[in-house]
Amino acid sequence: MLYYFQQRLPILIGVVLLFLMGIAFGSAAVKTLSQAQISDLNNYLKNFYRSLPEDLAGVNRHALAVRAAADNIIKLGGLVWVLGLTIIGIPLILGIIFVRGFVLGFTVGFMISQLEFNGVLVAAASLLPHNLLLVPALIIAATTAISFAISAVKTLIGTSERSIVNQFLATTIIIVFSSGLLALASLVELYITPILMRLSSSLIL
Repeated sequence: MLYYFQQRLPILIGVVLLFLMGIAFGSAAVKTLSQAQISDLNNYLKNFYRSLPEDLAGVNRHALAVRAAADNIIKLGGLVWVLGLTIIGIPLILGIIFVRGFVLGFTVGFMISQLEFNGVLVAAASLLPHNLLLVPALIIAATTAISFAISAVKTLIGTSERSIVNQFLATTIIIVFSSGLLALASLVELYITPILMRLSSSLIL
Protein backbone atom coordinates (compact mmCIF):
# COMPACT_ATOMS: atom_id res chain seq x y z
CA MET A 1 0.00 0.00 0.00
CA LEU A 2 2.92 2.35 0.73
CA TYR A 3 4.20 1.92 -2.84
CA TYR A 4 0.69 2.60 -4.15
CA PHE A 5 0.57 6.00 -2.45
CA GLN A 6 4.17 6.83 -3.30
CA GLN A 7 3.11 6.63 -6.95
CA ARG A 8 0.19 8.96 -6.21
CA LEU A 9 2.02 11.38 -3.93
CA PRO A 10 0.92 14.57 -5.78
CA ILE A 11 -2.74 13.60 -5.41
CA LEU A 12 -2.24 12.70 -1.75
CA ILE A 13 -0.49 16.00 -1.04
CA GLY A 14 -3.25 17.89 -2.86
CA VAL A 15 -5.98 16.21 -0.80
CA VAL A 16 -4.11 16.89 2.47
CA LEU A 17 -3.58 20.55 1.51
CA LEU A 18 -7.28 20.91 0.66
CA PHE A 19 -8.21 19.47 4.06
CA LEU A 20 -5.80 21.88 5.77
CA MET A 21 -7.30 24.75 3.77
CA GLY A 22 -10.71 23.71 5.07
CA ILE A 23 -9.38 23.81 8.64
CA ALA A 24 -7.87 27.26 8.04
CA PHE A 25 -11.09 28.66 6.54
CA GLY A 26 -13.13 27.11 9.36
CA SER A 27 -10.90 28.69 11.99
CA ALA A 28 -11.11 32.05 10.24
CA ALA A 29 -14.92 31.81 10.04
CA VAL A 30 -15.12 31.94 13.84
CA LYS A 31 -14.06 35.59 13.69
CA THR A 32 -17.06 36.45 11.47
CA LEU A 33 -19.62 35.37 14.10
CA SER A 34 -21.80 38.02 15.70
CA GLN A 35 -22.05 38.33 19.47
CA ALA A 36 -25.54 36.81 19.36
CA GLN A 37 -24.30 33.80 17.39
CA ILE A 38 -21.39 33.34 19.81
CA SER A 39 -23.81 33.45 22.74
CA ASP A 40 -26.12 30.88 21.11
CA LEU A 41 -23.24 28.51 20.37
CA ASN A 42 -21.90 28.89 23.90
CA ASN A 43 -25.29 28.02 25.36
CA TYR A 44 -25.64 25.04 23.03
CA LEU A 45 -22.17 23.78 23.96
CA LYS A 46 -22.80 24.08 27.71
CA ASN A 47 -26.23 22.43 27.46
CA PHE A 48 -24.74 19.60 25.41
CA TYR A 49 -22.04 18.88 27.99
CA ARG A 50 -24.52 19.30 30.86
CA SER A 51 -26.94 16.74 29.40
CA LEU A 52 -24.23 14.34 28.17
CA PRO A 53 -24.39 11.86 31.10
CA GLU A 54 -28.20 11.56 30.83
CA ASP A 55 -28.09 11.23 27.05
CA LEU A 56 -25.52 8.44 27.22
CA ALA A 57 -27.44 6.60 29.92
CA GLY A 58 -30.62 6.69 27.88
CA VAL A 59 -29.32 5.09 24.68
CA ASN A 60 -28.43 1.59 23.58
CA ARG A 61 -24.79 2.31 22.83
CA HIS A 62 -24.19 -1.04 21.10
CA ALA A 63 -27.04 -0.49 18.62
CA LEU A 64 -25.91 3.11 18.11
CA ALA A 65 -22.35 1.95 17.46
CA VAL A 66 -23.50 -0.46 14.74
CA ARG A 67 -25.62 2.25 13.12
CA ALA A 68 -22.85 4.83 13.31
CA ALA A 69 -20.30 2.42 11.80
CA ALA A 70 -22.71 1.58 8.97
CA ASP A 71 -23.35 5.28 8.34
CA ASN A 72 -19.64 6.04 8.17
CA ILE A 73 -19.00 3.13 5.82
CA ILE A 74 -21.91 3.91 3.51
CA LYS A 75 -22.09 7.70 3.66
CA LEU A 76 -18.36 8.34 3.59
CA GLY A 77 -16.43 5.33 2.31
CA GLY A 78 -19.15 4.13 -0.06
CA LEU A 79 -19.99 7.61 -1.30
CA VAL A 80 -16.38 8.47 -2.06
CA TRP A 81 -15.96 5.11 -3.86
CA VAL A 82 -19.04 5.67 -6.03
CA LEU A 83 -18.06 9.26 -6.82
CA GLY A 84 -14.62 8.06 -7.93
CA LEU A 85 -16.17 5.47 -10.23
CA THR A 86 -18.38 8.09 -11.87
CA ILE A 87 -15.27 10.15 -12.73
CA ILE A 88 -17.32 13.38 -12.77
CA GLY A 89 -17.68 13.06 -9.00
CA ILE A 90 -14.16 14.38 -8.31
CA PRO A 91 -15.40 17.91 -7.41
CA LEU A 92 -17.82 16.39 -4.90
CA ILE A 93 -15.02 14.33 -3.32
CA LEU A 94 -12.94 17.48 -2.99
CA GLY A 95 -15.97 19.22 -1.51
CA ILE A 96 -16.37 16.50 1.12
CA ILE A 97 -12.71 16.85 2.12
CA PHE A 98 -12.92 20.65 2.34
CA VAL A 99 -16.17 20.65 4.32
CA ARG A 100 -14.80 18.07 6.80
CA GLY A 101 -11.76 20.27 7.35
CA PHE A 102 -13.92 23.39 7.62
CA VAL A 103 -16.20 21.86 10.28
CA LEU A 104 -13.23 20.59 12.28
CA GLY A 105 -11.41 23.92 12.04
CA PHE A 106 -14.51 25.89 12.99
CA THR A 107 -15.28 23.69 16.00
CA VAL A 108 -11.74 23.73 17.36
CA GLY A 109 -11.36 27.44 16.59
CA PHE A 110 -14.57 28.31 18.42
CA MET A 111 -13.64 26.28 21.50
CA ILE A 112 -10.20 27.87 21.71
CA SER A 113 -11.55 31.39 21.12
CA GLN A 114 -14.01 30.99 24.01
CA LEU A 115 -12.06 28.84 26.45
CA GLU A 116 -8.43 29.59 25.47
CA PHE A 117 -6.13 26.87 26.86
CA ASN A 118 -9.08 24.97 28.33
CA GLY A 119 -10.53 24.97 24.81
CA VAL A 120 -7.45 23.11 23.56
CA LEU A 121 -8.00 20.41 26.19
CA VAL A 122 -11.75 20.18 25.51
CA ALA A 123 -11.20 20.01 21.75
CA ALA A 124 -8.53 17.32 22.19
CA ALA A 125 -10.85 15.25 24.38
CA SER A 126 -13.95 15.58 22.22
CA LEU A 127 -12.53 15.62 18.69
CA LEU A 128 -9.05 14.11 18.62
CA PRO A 129 -9.64 10.39 19.46
CA HIS A 130 -11.98 9.41 16.62
CA ASN A 131 -10.58 11.92 14.13
CA LEU A 132 -7.16 10.29 14.43
CA LEU A 133 -8.76 7.42 12.52
CA LEU A 134 -11.49 9.18 10.55
CA VAL A 135 -9.37 11.86 8.90
CA PRO A 136 -6.62 9.53 7.56
CA ALA A 137 -9.30 7.07 6.39
CA LEU A 138 -11.12 9.81 4.51
CA ILE A 139 -7.90 11.17 2.97
CA ILE A 140 -6.84 7.66 1.87
CA ALA A 141 -10.27 6.97 0.37
CA ALA A 142 -10.39 10.32 -1.43
CA THR A 143 -6.87 9.95 -2.82
CA THR A 144 -7.65 6.46 -4.09
CA ALA A 145 -10.96 7.45 -5.67
CA ILE A 146 -9.48 10.51 -7.40
CA SER A 147 -6.55 8.43 -8.65
CA PHE A 148 -8.93 5.87 -10.14
CA ALA A 149 -10.98 8.58 -11.85
CA ILE A 150 -7.85 10.12 -13.40
CA SER A 151 -6.56 6.70 -14.50
CA ALA A 152 -9.95 5.86 -16.01
CA VAL A 153 -9.95 9.08 -18.03
CA LYS A 154 -6.41 8.42 -19.29
CA THR A 155 -7.40 4.90 -20.32
CA LEU A 156 -10.55 6.10 -22.10
CA ILE A 157 -8.67 8.72 -24.14
CA GLY A 158 -5.83 6.31 -24.89
CA THR A 159 -2.97 8.03 -23.06
CA SER A 160 -2.50 5.13 -20.62
CA GLU A 161 -2.27 1.38 -21.15
CA ARG A 162 -2.87 0.43 -17.51
CA SER A 163 -5.57 -2.15 -16.94
CA ILE A 164 -8.71 -0.45 -15.70
CA VAL A 165 -9.74 -3.71 -14.04
CA ASN A 166 -6.59 -3.77 -11.92
CA GLN A 167 -7.14 -0.13 -11.02
CA PHE A 168 -10.72 -0.90 -10.01
CA LEU A 169 -9.66 -3.83 -7.81
CA ALA A 170 -6.91 -1.82 -6.12
CA THR A 171 -9.31 1.06 -5.51
CA THR A 172 -11.97 -1.23 -4.06
CA ILE A 173 -9.51 -2.98 -1.72
CA ILE A 174 -8.17 0.31 -0.35
CA ILE A 175 -11.68 1.74 0.05
CA VAL A 176 -12.62 -1.38 2.03
CA PHE A 177 -9.56 -0.80 4.24
CA SER A 178 -10.56 2.86 4.69
CA SER A 179 -14.11 1.81 5.54
CA GLY A 180 -12.71 -0.44 8.26
CA LEU A 181 -10.91 2.57 9.75
CA LEU A 182 -14.12 4.61 9.50
CA ALA A 183 -16.03 1.89 11.35
CA LEU A 184 -13.33 1.81 14.03
CA ALA A 185 -13.55 5.60 14.31
CA SER A 186 -17.27 5.25 15.03
CA LEU A 187 -16.56 2.82 17.85
CA VAL A 188 -13.95 5.14 19.35
CA GLU A 189 -16.40 8.06 19.08
CA LEU A 190 -19.07 6.15 20.99
CA TYR A 191 -17.02 4.27 23.57
CA ILE A 192 -13.88 6.33 24.23
CA THR A 193 -14.65 9.94 23.29
CA PRO A 194 -17.63 10.28 25.72
CA ILE A 195 -15.41 9.20 28.62
CA LEU A 196 -12.84 11.87 27.76
CA MET A 197 -15.60 14.43 27.26
CA ARG A 198 -17.00 13.75 30.73
CA LEU A 199 -13.52 14.09 32.22
CA SER A 200 -13.07 17.46 30.51
CA SER A 201 -16.62 18.74 31.16
CA SER A 202 -15.50 20.71 34.23
CA LEU A 203 -13.42 22.89 31.93
CA ILE A 204 -16.47 24.13 30.06
CA LEU A 205 -19.31 24.13 32.64
